[in-house]
Amino acid sequence: MPNPKLQFTEKVSRAYARLTPSDRRIADYLVRSYPTGLLESASSIAAALGVNVSTVSRFFPKIGYRSIRGAHRELREGLDFLIASPLTRAGRQPREAKGERRLLQDVLHLELRNLQETYDGIDPADVRRLMRLLADRSRAVYVFGARKHYSLAYYAFLQLNGIREDVVLAPTGNYFVADILARLRPQDVVWLFDFRRYPQLGVKVAEYAAQVGASIVLFTDSTLAPLTRLAKLKFIVATRGLSWFDSYTAGVSLVNAILAEYIRTVGASARARYAVRERLFRHFEIFTGHEGLPGAGERTSAPSAARRR
Repeated sequence: MPNPKLQFTEKVSRAYARLTPSDRRIADYLVRSYPTGLLESASSIAAALGVNVSTVSRFFPKIGYRSIRGAHRELREGLDFLIASPLTRAGRQPREAKGERRLLQDVLHLELRNLQETYDGIDPADVRRLMRLLADRSRAVYVFGARKHYSLAYYAFLQLNGIREDVVLAPTGNYFVADILARLRPQDVVWLFDFRRYPQLGVKVAEYAAQVGASIVLFTDSTLAPLTRLAKLKFIVATRGLSWFDSYTAGVSLVNAILAEYIRTVGASARARYAVRERLFRHFEIFTGHEGLPGAGERTSAPSAARRR
């Protein structure tokens, strides 16, 4: 399902040039206060803006709804979609029989749509602000994601930890996360992954980070997600899945993009950090056949040969 706020703002944008000054006041108010303003009655909106109720009632057909009730219905459907369980979503999907090749193509097309929608929504200014936070080596970075979102958090931690100091993966157990977050400082960054159905533990982590004054960077799937109100920076990731479950392909891709930009931004310090990890890989023999790769023997034996000379 499309992002409900985008649906509404697109309707407003398409009609904006044709709206009267009073209509534009209503539009600006509803976009600014979304979603709570859109849930109000026509009389409440009219009272807040000092316009006639009839002006509010006529506004909604002008932007593409049959009435204010249609706008309410669309918003509620969007909110229901965000909290629906996989079983509920499964009941809403068509059960048309498809061949294996058709199914694979459908998944591919949907993943490409998710990627395109995600990247289209990224503001380069937000990426620059994130780079300033990550490149500031006085800040620790805490990475957190509950339940399935832990997979994204772990991936982001593993990669960022290889190219930056002071990166912490916050565990998802209530007691352990409390121990880790006890170290959180106002200058630190909390990188949160929070997608529907929005686990409560993510809310608790974000609330504490906001209380401390840390900068919250949020990867989520909707502007209506509960943690957007607390985030300093937010990146909206399209997660539509063809089956019961959502897809996090675009989320992984966006993490890769952030990491690539970080390496480009900091340059030599990332290379130096990764070189330490490579030495540790060899020391602990992490990878099978690591020293047996073509050229590996020459590289590791060169220093000892130089010492003999």
